[in-house]
Amino acid sequence: MISSKKKFLKRIWSGIIVSIFSVIIASFLVTKVVYDSTFTRYDVIPDTPLALEEMVDNRQNVKFLSGKNKLNGYLYDTQGDGIVVLAPGYHASADDYLWQIKSLTDKGWAVFCFDTTGSCLSEGSSSVGFSQAVYDLRNALEYLKRNDNFGYESIYLLGHSRGGYAVCGVLGGEYDIKAAATVSAVNSSMGAIIQPVESKIGKLAYINYPFLVMYQSTLFESDIANFNAANEIVDSGVPVLVVQGSEDDKYTKDKYSLYAHSVNGSHSNVEYYICDEKGKNGHTSLLFEPDGKSANQALMDKIDRFFKQNK
Repeated sequence: MISSKKKFLKRIWSGIIVSIFSVIIASFLVTKVVYDSTFTRYDVIPDTPLALEEMVDNRQNVKFLSGKNKLNGYLYDTQGDGIVVLAPGYHASADDYLWQIKSLTDKGWAVFCFDTTGSCLSEGSSSVGFSQAVYDLRNALEYLKRNDNFGYESIYLLGHSRGGYAVCGVLGGEYDIKAAATVSAVNSSMGAIIQPVESKIGKLAYINYPFLVMYQSTLFESDIANFNAANEIVDSGVPVLVVQGSEDDKYTKDKYSLYAHSVNGSHSNVEYYICDEKGKNGHTSLLFEPDGKSANQALMDKIDRFFKQNK
């Protein structure tokens, strides 16, 4: 017969175990709620010029699938030397990059850009998560492949922010990328998710870190959710231009950014470009001249030269 003391200890241990599992389940559920509320659908209409035809020529609207969702894309056909696939940032549409697209087409590049899952004119009840951008970019490249790259032999990649991270996730694939430029990119999806929380509550942000990892693993394949952008670049051997703003306050130059994690290495396929001119050295402002009415010409010239030297 079990003694009263043993029964008491058994109840204590049972209570502890139940409490631990309750905390784990509650933390996981809270993580899911916060995560899903962060990556909601984005339907903001971009502030684009009224006379779109004055910005770009030969624009064709196309649709392609990413999973079960049909994504909205645009092909800017120039009959030039190569095609640049432009991957947009989080909470941005294809048309948010019209100024950069115009600069590229003026330099003779064809451009393909698209709205990601759950954004603007693309389908999707939510934007799913940070790593969804990799799937969307892969499916964009598959769409080009099925259409013989619309007649262009050479494919180049340009990504900003979340799109810059996505670019690194497809370099080692089967798409024969000639070169890529990644602008204001983060080094890891977890870094992108934890950074805004840490900026508000400090190291307490890491309490839920394991649950964020667990939840991401339910949404994405492990190689997509957990890859390190700096390592992917080196392993791919593809020439990559890493662009960083000196005053980027989203993915800072010295911590979460791709630049921070790759600049100390000596890699023959990586080149770095720092935008440090006042007014065009932030996370997004580096894309534009200070008046916001045209693309940062020095940056676009640098990207153009980098692509052309890697034909």
